[in-house]
Amino acid sequence: MLLALASCAACSAPRGHHPAVTDAPAAVVGPEQDHARADARAPSTAIIRLGAIEVDREAAAIRVPGSVALREGWLEQAICRVGSREHESLVSVEMPPSAVHAAMLLAGLKPGAPGRWRVRDDGSLELVPPTGERVDVEVEWTAADGRPMRSALTEWITTPKGAPPIAFVFSGSVTREAAAVPYAADQSGSVVGLVTFGDEPIASVAVVPDRAEVAEPSLLARSERIPAEGTPVTIMIRRTAPAR
Repeated sequence: MLLALASCAACSAPRGHHPAVTDAPAAVVGPEQDHARADARAPSTAIIRLGAIEVDREAAAIRVPGSVALREGWLEQAICRVGSREHESLVSVEMPPSAVHAAMLLAGLKPGAPGRWRVRDDGSLELVPPTGERVDVEVEWTAADGRPMRSALTEWITTPKGAPPIAFVFSGSVTREAAAVPYAADQSGSVVGLVTFGDEPIASVAVVPDRAEVAEPSLLARSERIPAEGTPVTIMIRRTAPAR
């Protein structure tokens, strides 16, 4: 299903030609942090569109429109679909998670499998981390004074003990052939997961059980770095650069 969708979208672009990007953002300064300063991006000639999602095959990246869902409270998701899990997610998007998956395939990213966990008979925990290609997730928006802003999505997350180390992989959710909704994340609304439900298209590499009696909530929205709820944003998901 996803491969067919990705193939159709690729075929919709004129053969041998892809529109050039004309709206690449200028260098960006975040809220008083050097880490939010963006490198200038050269225009790409490998851009295609999958609905509202921009796919840059040359950069192995996609850009997805969304909006800020919450600024305060406990988190189990980083990004979800509108109408699903906004009460526990930083950002919401209109398109189904399967469309985000298809766009990532078009960008050349390779999925793996979501993580999982279980309580063994002896009471110990078995934690199986997600697999897939490592990706970076960033958020771009316009400040109230008109300045373009960019931040790693992880900079919007903290814990009572401080900012946690978080990394993401393209885990790819789960396809259930006999289900009414075959792509599991299309039913749950998960796009980028922080807690391990087992259906996250993009997952935190740390396995966090989704039951409070097993793992107490620990991830919080970092309010001082997040713009107002409802603020339009663009989410950039791209292949993590190799370590040097």
